[in-house]
Amino acid sequence: MFQKKDVNILDINPDKIDTIIGKNTTIEGNIKSQGTMRIDGNVTGKIEVQGSMIIGESSKIEADIKADNISVSGEITGNLTVKNQVQITSTGKVYGDIEVQNLIIDEGAIFDGKCKMNKKVNNSADNQPKKKDKSSRS
Repeated sequence: MFQKKDVNILDINPDKIDTIIGKNTTIEGNIKSQGTMRIDGNVTGKIEVQGSMIIGESSKIEADIKADNISVSGEITGNLTVKNQVQITSTGKVYGDIEVQNLIIDEGAIFDGKCKMNKKVNNSADNQPKKKDKSSRS
């Protein structure tokens, strides 16, 4: 009935990562970035990424995060506001609320918070209600 899918939203070539915060790095403050960011160290503050984030197993983050996609293998204490998808892997821990379109939680992961699922936004004219044309009546 249920089939396990090998879903990884961030199958990313390591050469395509724009920002890396290493395992032995601690940052306190706000981070704003574009592109793909990988964090393996410790961050306290606020993070805003126009792109995807990879939270490595050794990371400990105390921050509210805004991003397009996030894959969590480490620990996050804070709220996540994500446009597309959050994946919490089997080693991932999220302590905070999540607002996202798609959420994947692997077996063994920890999520302690509330989740608000956003609908996919499509602004095409095809999805707008059509008005009846009164002039075509006879």
